[in-house]
Amino acid sequence: MNFVSSLPGWAWIPLGMVPVGILLLYFLKLRRQPLVVPSTFLWERTIEDVHVNSLIQRLRNNLLLFLQLLFVAIAILALLRPGWLGESGAARRLIFLLDASASMQATSSDDQPSRFDIAKGKIAEQIDALRGGDVAMLIAFSDRADILHEFTSDRRRLLDALSTARVTNRPTNMLEALRAAAGLANPNRSSQASDANDVQVADAMPADLYIYSDGGFQAVVDFNLGNLTPTFVSIGEETVNNVAIIAFSAERNPEFPDQVQAFARVANYGGSTVDTSASLFLDGELVDAQNVEMESGEETGLSFQLNAPEGAELALRLDSKDDLLVDNQAYAGLSAMRNVSVLIIGPGNQSLELAMETEQAKKLGTVEVRSSDYLATDEYKERASLERDDLIIYDRCAPTEMPPVNTFFVGALPPKDWAAGVLTGPVLPIDIDRTHPMMRYLELFSLNIVEGRALQPPRGAVNLITADIGPVLSLSPRDGFQDLVMGFDILSATNDGGRAYNTDWPVQRSWPVFIYNVMRFLGGAVDTSGALNILPGEVAALRVDNRLRRVRVDSPQGVKKSLDVGPSGNIPFADTEATGLYRVMSSEGDDPDPVSVFTVNLFDSRESNILPVQEIELGYEAIASQVVGAPRRSELWRWLLVAALGILCVEWVVFNRRLV
Repeated sequence: MNFVSSLPGWAWIPLGMVPVGILLLYFLKLRRQPLVVPSTFLWERTIEDVHVNSLIQRLRNNLLLFLQLLFVAIAILALLRPGWLGESGAARRLIFLLDASASMQATSSDDQPSRFDIAKGKIAEQIDALRGGDVAMLIAFSDRADILHEFTSDRRRLLDALSTARVTNRPTNMLEALRAAAGLANPNRSSQASDANDVQVADAMPADLYIYSDGGFQAVVDFNLGNLTPTFVSIGEETVNNVAIIAFSAERNPEFPDQVQAFARVANYGGSTVDTSASLFLDGELVDAQNVEMESGEETGLSFQLNAPEGAELALRLDSKDDLLVDNQAYAGLSAMRNVSVLIIGPGNQSLELAMETEQAKKLGTVEVRSSDYLATDEYKERASLERDDLIIYDRCAPTEMPPVNTFFVGALPPKDWAAGVLTGPVLPIDIDRTHPMMRYLELFSLNIVEGRALQPPRGAVNLITADIGPVLSLSPRDGFQDLVMGFDILSATNDGGRAYNTDWPVQRSWPVFIYNVMRFLGGAVDTSGALNILPGEVAALRVDNRLRRVRVDSPQGVKKSLDVGPSGNIPFADTEATGLYRVMSSEGDDPDPVSVFTVNLFDSRESNILPVQEIELGYEAIASQVVGAPRRSELWRWLLVAALGILCVEWVVFNRRLV
C-alpha cells in the first residue's frame, strides 16, 4: 500500500491540531451560570457535574469523544489517499521525454486538445501512478533539450514542472535530450574502455526511457542507448490534413530594382486533395492571389511579380484551415533602397567616373571626385572622421590611416595588413568567385591585363579574381568594414608622362555592371537578395552600420527590445521564438528610422508532415510505438469518507440522546 497526499505539507500542521482541540474541550472545566430553582431533584445530574468539575478534570469514558476522534482520524487518512497499484516490484527510475516541437501543435479540430496537451496528459497519468521509491525526470525537447526537473520522487513537483512545459515553433532534434537522459544512466569513464587503467567514474543507473512524440524527426544513429530501456509512445491521429508553405523568398530584379519577384513552394501532406488559394500581402495589403490545387503528397511552386521601390514586407497566407496552422503563412522582406555617398580620390580616371554616370548607377546615390592632394587636407581628415561617405575609392593612392568606411583601392594597397608581389605581366585571369554579390553577371575570362601584382591579403579575405600570378582582386573585413583591393591599374603612366590603359576591362560590358555591384554591395545602396531568414529559435546574426550606437528590434508580437551596437556593427539576436517579420529600427529620436528586416519561418518538411510514425530509430535500433497506460491504482479514500460520514451520523444520534 502507498499514499498520495492530497494536501501540501504545510496544510497538515493545522489539520493535526484538530484532534488536540477536541481533547481540550473535554479536559477543560465548564463555565457554569448560577440559577435559582425550587428543587434540585430534577437537576441531579447537573449537580453531579458541578461536584466533579475542576480547572482540568480527569478524562472519563466518553463515547462522543471517541466517535469525534475516530471521525477526524478517518478523514485525515482519506486525505492521505491510501491505495495500491495493480503491480508491484522494485523501485524504478523513469525518464519522460516530451516532444515540444512545432508539429506537436497539430490538432484534429478546434475543440480537441493538441498533440502536446495529449502527451502532457499521458505523462501526468504516469507520474500520478508512481510507486513508493520510484523516481522520475522530465525533459522537454525541440531542437534543444530543456530539463524541466531532475530525478525526484515528489509527484507534486513533477506535476508542477510538467505544467510549465510549453510547445514551441521549433523543429525537432532529440539528440541533445537523449544525451541528457543518458548522462545519468550511462556514466562516463576516465579513459577509453580498452585501456587497462580505465576507471568507471560512477555506477551505472539503468532507467526506463519514455518518449512521447509524433516521431517527426530524423533517425538518431550516432547514439548508444546503453542502460536506457526505451519506450516510444506515438502521439497523433492516423488521419491528418495539412497544407504547408515550405519555402518563400523575394528578391529584386538586378536590372530594375523597383521590380520584386517572390517565389514560394507549397506541399500537401494531408491524405486528400486540396483546393485552396494563396494570398500575397505587401505591407498588410492584399496585392495578389493564386489558386492552389494539389493531390495528396504533391508539391507545387508559386511566383509573384510586384513593384516595391521602398522596403518590402511580404506575407503569404494559405486560405486553408487544417491541423497545423503555423506553416500556413510565411514571411519575406526586402530592405529599402537608399542613396549612398561615394568619394573618388585619385589623379583622374575617366573610365571609373563614366561607369558611375550610368542611368542605373545614378539612382544609387551621388559621386564626388577629388584629386590625390585632397588626402593631405584637413577637410579630408574631418570628413573621414565624421563618416560622411558610404564608400571611398582610392585610385592609385592611399591614405596614411584607414577611414571608418568601406573602401575600394585601385592599383594601390591599404596602409597596413596588405602586401603584394612585384609588378609583372601580362596577367591572365583563371578563376572568378561568381557566388559573391559583386561578381554576379560578370564574364571576365576574356579580360586582358597588361601588368599586375599578386595580392597578399590579410587572414579572412576572399579572393574574387585569381590570375595565373595569384589573387588580383580581394575583399577583406576590417573592424566591421570591408576593403576591396585591385592588384592592377585601370590607367597606368607612360614613359613620356602620359597615361595608357592597363586593361581592356573599361571597354567591356561587364565594367559598368561591376562598378554598379560595388556601389550596391560596398556602398550599401540596395541588396537584391531578400532579408535574412532563420528557423524559430535560431540566433539572428544582424549587421548594421556601426555609426549607430543602439538599435531596436520590433518582434511580430509588438515586443520592442533595444540592443547596443558594437564597433564591428554585428549584433546577435536570440529572441526568435515567434514566426513573422522582425524590424530593426534605429533607436535614436522619437521617430526611429528602419534599418533592416529579417524573418522567422518554419520551413521544415519534417514538421509540416504531421502524419505520426509508428516506429523510430535510436542508435540503429528500431523502437515500435506502444500503448502505455498508467498502472491501475485502487483507491480507498472514497470508502473511508463513507465510513467517516457513518461515524458522524452515529455521533449525532448519541449526542441527541444525551440531551433528551
